[in-house]
Formats: sequence, C-alpha cells, structure tokens
Amino acid sequence: MKKYMTLLLLLLAAFSMTMAADKDADQLLKKVQKTYQDLDDVCADFSQTFFWKLTNERQTVAGNVCAKAGDKFRIETPEQLIVTDGDILWTLNKMNNQVIVDYAENMSNDNPFIKNFMDKYVSEYDARMVADQSDATSHCVLLTSKTGEHFVPQLWLWIDKKSNLIDRIVQLDVNENTTEFKMTNMDTKVKLNNSLFSYQAPEGAETIDMR
Repeated sequence: MKKYMTLLLLLLAAFSMTMAADKDADQLLKKVQKTYQDLDDVCADFSQTFFWKLTNERQTVAGNVCAKAGDKFRIETPEQLIVTDGDILWTLNKMNNQVIVDYAENMSNDNPFIKNFMDKYVSEYDARMVADQSDATSHCVLLTSKTGEHFVPQLWLWIDKKSNLIDRIVQLDVNENTTEFKMTNMDTKVKLNNSLFSYQAPEGAETIDMR
C-alpha cells in the first residue's frame, strides 16, 4: 500500500509541475498579447523559410516589415510588396508588374505585427513552456491545437525576455512541412508616416481589383 501511495504522490507532483508550467506559459502569452496590442510604430527585418518534407526542398525569403497602430503594415521583399492602410490591401508582384487590390479583412491574420495576431493562439491553443538551451535570451513556448483541427496543429514561439516580443516562430503543419519566421533589428521607437501605408499602382502595371 505504501508503494502505491508513493507512486500516487509522484504522479500528483508531476501533474502539479505540468500545471504550473502551463500556467506560466499562459501568463507569458497574455503579456505578449498586451505588448502587441500596445505597439504603435515598429519596423524589423525578417526571413521566412519554408521546408517541404515530401520533396526535401527549402526556400527562404527575406525582407523588411513596418507596421503602425496594429492594422497598417508594409512588407517588402525583392519580389513582392504588400501594403495596407487597414482597410485596403495592395499586393504588387514585382516580377510581372501586377497589382492585386482587395479588402484588408480578406487577408490572413498571420502577420505578427497586427493587433489580433496573438488572439487565436491564446484562445485556440494550449501553451507549454519548453527548454531551449541554445537561446538564453528568449522564452520558448510550445502551442498545441486544442481541437487538433487546425492546419497548423503545433508551433513554437521564441519570446524575447526583455521586450516580450516574438523574434522567432516555427510552425509545423498537418503535412509535416515547416515554416520558420525570424525577426531581427526590431525598432519600436521608429516614427512612421501614414503615407507609407497607402499605395498607388505604378504606371503600366496590370491592376486586378478583387473588391
């Protein structure tokens, strides 16, 4: 009987440690959520790397992103420019000089500088702190879909310990492909003019209006 009681106490202790870790992760995500909601002007360099497991192929895109007031942003890479004033979204394909115009609400909410970026992760994913010995400057949080029905059932967030901003995201989708998003040279003191977030198609560009 004593042996079973000892085992039960060990299990309860392990369960308590897990619950504490989950609680710590939830509290951290709420801090991050508030930090993003309070952001006004911010710019950063980024790289986004896609890895397709089936073909063992890897592709990296690098560029710059600026955001203002949580709903305006401008993303530029060598091949593409994406601009929104919060209402209208312009996407320029530099390779074929084509501009697609749409409502901003129809775009994906995966941009890490919009106000509601963290909302779905707080409400739809379970969070757990995990150890990453290779990065002492960031917390690492594993997020797992509560329902298992998300296209991305698991992702990892690296959160800077000083700023409470995310500097790295790794997503694993249902096909076991991964997407890694890194941000560097983040500037939260920059002052951005609203004109940066409006766009006029260049002369000779093909314009496709999806509105």
